[in-house]
Amino acid sequence: MALDAETQGFLGLKDVEIGPWTAARAAERDLVIPSAILPGVIDNIALLRTQTSLFVSALEEAAGEAPEAFEP
Repeated sequence: MALDAETQGFLGLKDVEIGPWTAARAAERDLVIPSAILPGVIDNIALLRTQTSLFVSALEEAAGEAPEAFEP
């Protein structure tokens, strides 16, 4: 599966890079993240990166397989 460069860069971030990356992305979009909530935002971005990585891995593993029917 081919990912765009931005997603690849996001998934390639190391834990120590998430804080500066988050601040830079916010600044690029003229967003101000109050310092009181910045640690929570960084934690959420780290979680999103982990979830995205797991999702991409699952898609790569399932490539070429027939999808399973959902059964509640």
